[in-house]
Amino acid sequence: MSHLEGHSLITCLEAYSKSLKSCYASLEPGNPTLECFEEHVVTLIGDYVCDRLEDQSPFCILGVGSGDGGNDFAFLEMLSKIRRRKDNKFQLFQRVIEPDKQMFQAFRAKAEHLPESLKSWANIEFDLRSTTYQEYVEQKKEDDMKFDVVHFVHSLYYAGLEPALEHCYEKELGAKGIILCMIQSEDSAYVKYGRAFSAHGMIYNPGAYYSNRHVKDVAEKNGWKYVECSGETKTCDITAIFDESSREGNQLLDFLTHWLDVRVTATKDNLQKILNFWENESVDDGLGKKMVKMRMGAVIIFKGM
Repeated sequence: MSHLEGHSLITCLEAYSKSLKSCYASLEPGNPTLECFEEHVVTLIGDYVCDRLEDQSPFCILGVGSGDGGNDFAFLEMLSKIRRRKDNKFQLFQRVIEPDKQMFQAFRAKAEHLPESLKSWANIEFDLRSTTYQEYVEQKKEDDMKFDVVHFVHSLYYAGLEPALEHCYEKELGAKGIILCMIQSEDSAYVKYGRAFSAHGMIYNPGAYYSNRHVKDVAEKNGWKYVECSGETKTCDITAIFDESSREGNQLLDFLTHWLDVRVTATKDNLQKILNFWENESVDDGLGKKMVKMRMGAVIIFKGM
């Protein structure tokens, strides 16, 4: 087993943020999360959401790891499209958990200036909390409110998948509710990397490589009802990771490995193993670019339904 030198990428939020942006920049155009909301999730949760929205009590949402709010507001927009009644405003409450200060402030700014497309159909109240998920759980009171929806949009990787799901099912949801997990698919190149290198002791943060299979395993273990969507695939241009002089390439390599400054801190042998994996996983697009497939989707857990 290899001895790791260096640190997990998530220990430096600034570096993580830059690496994440490099990852987004390397993907083909389009937002796979938004596409999954619109093409799959809306159908899978539509009936339940409509019934709850129309009973006039606040529809309560807990967003874990909400980032700058982009995905959360896309989810709210999705709700507006599936409501049956158009003649009155609905009541929404969303609690937001986001530990990154910069992302938190970006969310706050968006919440203070909601687009007309949201304000026209719903009265929305936000409870914004700049804290980690773990701190939130520790501080939670027994008599706290219950939620209709808890969503983890690519944030289960950092919350501790099994305990997070079990806590939210038992403590955050009411008698009825759903947990929406947007997560990498088992056949995504990213997940394949985590699976391949965990055996070599070269994974700093195993949770970063959780997949839809892990969520389904927890649901089945606990006897929960769930559905899974077919997911969305995006190609990722990883050409730059093979150029040691490329800043964007080094940031992308950090994200793919979840290893801070991996090109500098990994041994020469380990670095070559990593590059060989991505070389073998990629295909040439005919223009000299090396492309890999990243696939993500949704697993939706139902309670009391």
